[in-house]
Amino acid sequence: MPTSPVKPRALGKGAQVAFVAPSRPVTPDSLATASTIIGEWGLIGTNRHLVPGGRGYLAGETDTARAAKITEALCDPETDAIWCARGGYGAGRLLPLIDWERVRRMARPKLITGYSDITALHLAIAHELGWITLHGPVAALLKADGPAISRDSLRRMWTDNKPLGILPVPDESDGWQGQTRVTRTGIATGRLTGGNLALVASLVGTPWALQGDGNLIILEDVDEAPYRIDRMLIQLRQTGTFDGCRGIVFGSSPTCETVKDSRSSLTLFDVLDELLGDLGIPVVYGWPIGHTDHQWTLPLGAMATLSVEGDGQSSTLRIDESATMDERRG
Repeated sequence: MPTSPVKPRALGKGAQVAFVAPSRPVTPDSLATASTIIGEWGLIGTNRHLVPGGRGYLAGETDTARAAKITEALCDPETDAIWCARGGYGAGRLLPLIDWERVRRMARPKLITGYSDITALHLAIAHELGWITLHGPVAALLKADGPAISRDSLRRMWTDNKPLGILPVPDESDGWQGQTRVTRTGIATGRLTGGNLALVASLVGTPWALQGDGNLIILEDVDEAPYRIDRMLIQLRQTGTFDGCRGIVFGSSPTCETVKDSRSSLTLFDVLDELLGDLGIPVVYGWPIGHTDHQWTLPLGAMATLSVEGDGQSSTLRIDESATMDERRG
């Protein structure tokens, strides 16, 4: 990731948002709610870069077809933002197939949003292009009647060209059931990077592996038993991913916290304490990042400050840098 990442322009009225499917199959009907939501913000959704068809758990008929659609969306001069429709699996298969040289030659920076399997695209775009990208909701799962924080955070990140400051943690009155838990206190500043733990681990040894040095790492996962989280964190430790890292935020991952037979397992909190607690950096768990209905949209590549205090309740994540250029696109 470059010292000064490349910023896309903030979205103004009439800006076009292209839906893409780098992972699992989606239908245009599944994007109707997202189109309506962004339409209320004055933005225009388009399916022209949505790869047709699917093959099992993969969108499109081939990886090549899927990669071509991603390349086209990145290079499209009429497209202002790219919103990934779903996660699942398949984005990692595209990384050597996307025409990065063409994108570097032809494309202007665009806002690219998604999470889970989309972590592969975030890390690849940071390596290949140096663009700021957004870890946030996927289009097919954003709910019109869901938590307002998820829609508001996305809208602000797309349309506001100022740093967002301290991000609000929802409370029980908003339906939030997450718990903030501190592994190690401290204050640290760095550029945000990371995403889904399984995807971060899967890219170790590739050109697109996460670089932790000097950065704040965000992680999250879903439906992974504590021993699997343990294995992936051990992999990252042993390959030096955390070397020089400034701090770690592990997003709320309730389906990973325990297993049914707790007598034969450590908890997720045991794992985080044992494997991250001795790194000498602030580490906190439980904020609305990733596989939760309540979801922050985070600017990967932007400067942020993590402040972790003893009880967790006073801990904060502050976004210190805007994700976009001042000039709005619309």
